[in-house]
Amino acid sequence: MLAGLGLFFVGTALLDRHLRALAGRRLRDVFAGLTDNPWKAGWWGFCIGAVAQTASAVTYLAISLVNTGLLPARRALTALNWSNPGTCVLIFFLTLPLNVFTAYVMGVAGILYAFQQPKNWRHAVGFIFGIGLLFYGLFLMQDAGAQLNQYDWFRELMESAHGQYLVVFFVGVLLTVLAQSGNAVVLVTIVLAQAGVLGEDEAVIAIYGVNLGASLITHILTLRLKGTAKQMAMFQVYYGWLGTLLLVPLFFIEVWGGVPLVLAALKLTNLPLAQQLALTNLIWCVGASLVVVIIERRMERMLLQKYPPDSNESDDRPRYLYPRCEEDPPACLDLIAQEHRRLAARLSQYFRLPSGLSGNALATALPRHRDFTKVTDEVSQVLHALMDQRQSGDLAGGLARALERHDLLCALEREFFQVLPRAKQYAGGPDSLGHRTLEGLEAAWLTILDAILSQDPDDLDLALMISADGGGALARLRENFLEPATLANREEQAAALHLLGGCERLIWLANRLVMSVQDGGGRDLPDFR
Repeated sequence: MLAGLGLFFVGTALLDRHLRALAGRRLRDVFAGLTDNPWKAGWWGFCIGAVAQTASAVTYLAISLVNTGLLPARRALTALNWSNPGTCVLIFFLTLPLNVFTAYVMGVAGILYAFQQPKNWRHAVGFIFGIGLLFYGLFLMQDAGAQLNQYDWFRELMESAHGQYLVVFFVGVLLTVLAQSGNAVVLVTIVLAQAGVLGEDEAVIAIYGVNLGASLITHILTLRLKGTAKQMAMFQVYYGWLGTLLLVPLFFIEVWGGVPLVLAALKLTNLPLAQQLALTNLIWCVGASLVVVIIERRMERMLLQKYPPDSNESDDRPRYLYPRCEEDPPACLDLIAQEHRRLAARLSQYFRLPSGLSGNALATALPRHRDFTKVTDEVSQVLHALMDQRQSGDLAGGLARALERHDLLCALEREFFQVLPRAKQYAGGPDSLGHRTLEGLEAAWLTILDAILSQDPDDLDLALMISADGGGALARLRENFLEPATLANREEQAAALHLLGGCERLIWLANRLVMSVQDGGGRDLPDFR
């Protein structure tokens, strides 16, 4: 049993890893196309759930697309709703008698996987090998399950669970949260029921508990989210509660009241026990999805009211990255590029600091600096996670450019934080040397920022020209200090001279950032200006 469970989890991990490599970006493209048709959103949500096999993975995908503006929140909720029945599809295949076929598939795929042949199909081979291990692990558990009755302690434990429906329900919830896989616990439940050590009624209520536990996994993994992202996560949590409130009372009405409902309908199908239990899992998901369809508008309004979007809600955390996004490196690099654009745009906030000695610009800038640092630290963790995967080819080049841009953005923000608050305090009036220097710097930065956001080749060329040593921006800044001394007193000139040194460092770093963006080429990302 333990060996079979271990192979099942290894197969699940292989399937997930290679599936992301095969279809990660395609799934994002399909999801992003669900903009105006609820039927299309529901169908593709079902298909994506069948491929991803975990509600939490689909939730992360929806969150990233909603955050980037590629998918409206309403369509994301529709797709999420019907992705849940899709996650039940794998269970049906695992209940079919495919032992010999699985042995051939696993053998051939295992040999090809070991020798990494053919190289262009390595992810497809890894995916097939993962499916083979997953099935083989299940068959091992099925063969061993029949022998569990030989152990008195296990038989007595299962007999003590007979009729203890609430206990079995909460054990299903707990095991699902601990295993982080609802399908794994459902399969173990089916194996125990087939072996005769767990009653059919107990197996059904255990599966109900598994589905509630799956929604709790999403809740736990998304505790730190806010606003629209939190709406997506809590939709899945409420989905789990709705399914529980619908099916669990019906179960007890049938068992204790003798009213023929779900259990009676399952027996009428005359299917093998394993397929009846797989059907139970599907009934739970479809039932919950149908309830959601009826109250979808109310749920949407409630989620919007309880977790309202806030323009400043993600200042101290990434907006586009989501948990475990590094498992899909190509899509992750796209999200990091968008996060870098957002960070570059936030640097303009330093020009809006209060001016004058009484403005306390440093106190205003400090929270912005801390929030910026928190975001860059989290992005840095994702970048290093990608580095640990040892990327190759184009991905390695893209990762190197992303690391370079990240370091430049961090250095640029530190210069903004060190230079702008003091410059704002000592800028003086509109005709002062410091004020004109700040105006020149802001004009140069806005041109550079526009080029970074648009990635238009002409804009990038202009940004490089004005930020180059001896270019337009630095030349205008230096010209301020060639004016007659009567235009500024000695104290003002000293402050402006200090400002000029910081400005030169800022322009130089901005020049390097533009060069990095230009070298990286356009990635066909939306303009977030």
